[in-house]
Formats: sequence, structure tokens, C-alpha cells
Amino acid sequence: MSLSQLLKTHQQKQTESKRCNDQLRKEALQTAHALNDTISDHANQGISTMFAKQKELEQESRELALQTSKYTKQTKQWLQLVDDFNDALKELGDVKNWAEVMEQDMKAVMTTLEFVYQGTNDTAKTAPGDGSTSSS
Repeated sequence: MSLSQLLKTHQQKQTESKRCNDQLRKEALQTAHALNDTISDHANQGISTMFAKQKELEQESRELALQTSKYTKQTKQWLQLVDDFNDALKELGDVKNWAEVMEQDMKAVMTTLEFVYQGTNDTAKTAPGDGSTSSS
């Protein structure tokens, strides 16, 4: 083999090797890009899921705050009703106490009137019998 043929064969092998390396480089770049896209998609999917859940949690938090506000207002109304009821019961207790005092006073007046009536009756019964009647 001649030197020019060896050179030509070597150049062909180098060209073929270079072409093969370029092809392998292109395939490696495509594979790297595909891997990068897959990893990015997977990460973005996780991030988008997190954002969706965060948005959902914020909405539920607002609804919870609204419900809590409603329940607080309703509880305050119930407490006011209970306080009013307690005041009404106290007033009834005062009325009961007043009625008891009035009942005792009436019994005392009645006892006094009965005593006075019995004293008057006794005097009237003894007066005609002792001979001192007064004429009108």
C-alpha cells in the first residue's frame, strides 16, 4: 500500500469517526434536552399541584374565617338572650320576694283585724249583761 492510500484511508476513517462522533453528540444533546424537559415537567407538575393546593387552602381558610365570624356573632346573641333571661328570672325572684312580704303583711293585718274584731265582739257580748247599755 502506498502512502497516499494510507493517508486517504486514514482521512476517510477520521471523517467517518468525526461524523459518527457528531451523530453521537447530537443524540446525546437530544437525550439531555429530553431528560431536562422531563425533569422540568415533573418539577413543574409538583409546583403547580402545590399552588393549586395552596389556593384551595386559602379559600377554605377564608370560608372558615367567615363561618367563625358568623358563629361568634350568633354566640354573642345567645349570650345576650341568656343574660336577658337571667335578668327576667331575677325580676321574678324579686316579684316572688315582694309577694311573700305582702303575704306576711296581709297576714299581720288580718291577725290584727281578727284580734280587734274578737275584742269588739267580746266587749259587745259582755256589755249588755252588766247592765250598762247605752241608748242612742
